[in-house]
Amino acid sequence: MRSLYSTYIWWLSLAILTPGIDAATRAGLRQPAGGGCLDAGVEAHYPPLDSPPVARVTLPKGDSDVPAGAACFDETGSAATWVTVASVVRTADTLNTVMGRFGGVSKLLSVQYWSVTDHKWRPLVSSAFAVLGAGSTQARADYSASELAAGEDLYYLITDTRSRRAVTYRLRLWEGQRGRVVVETSSVDAIKQWGFTLYAAGGLDTWYFLDERSPGVWAYYSITRVLPVSFLAKGHEKSYINRAVALYRHYMGLPTHAEPPSAP
Repeated sequence: MRSLYSTYIWWLSLAILTPGIDAATRAGLRQPAGGGCLDAGVEAHYPPLDSPPVARVTLPKGDSDVPAGAACFDETGSAATWVTVASVVRTADTLNTVMGRFGGVSKLLSVQYWSVTDHKWRPLVSSAFAVLGAGSTQARADYSASELAAGEDLYYLITDTRSRRAVTYRLRLWEGQRGRVVVETSSVDAIKQWGFTLYAAGGLDTWYFLDERSPGVWAYYSITRVLPVSFLAKGHEKSYINRAVALYRHYMGLPTHAEPPSAP
């Protein structure tokens, strides 16, 4: 039972972003519960340029142990598991190209991750698409830049290749200006398996921070807060890391199945 979940759970905390956000949109966006994180920035530990990403799972004993970016969440909670990925990448891609990868919801079908259970690369998702609104399962085109820039809640559906269960997520842009993008996504549905509730609604929450340090050099940082309800949802550190790194590679235009795996 544990091995099945070790290849499944982290994917359910994806975030989706769209391209072309103008600097003027920032003023009209709402502030998050932990809004101070946007003003102060995130002082994460980044590896040297073009080095392998630093991916970690942290199980803090108290608020003082939580990783950089935890202030953006409405609560930290000692029961949380935190998954972080940090990297600095050189790329010839334009700003809109980099951001556009986050908006290409349907392109997530090409993402592969290293399966700890199977010891091989496998698809991360069997379906992924934007939906018309909260509670809808009707597919629509990927979100446009103007839709994201409006600062409203947007929704999408994903089906993991292990669970085969569609889960709805809410997407929100908190900041969008030239050279800086901040996005949050949170699970809308309770996530269940085998009759057990693994996470209540909102139990999987992710923030993504992208900063262009200089022309062609991007710093990437993601932080996911996992709040398990059941003991079945705990653990699985290697799976969390491999899935988080697969998404990082996808968003930054790198091969998602690049050897060696981050957590073999």
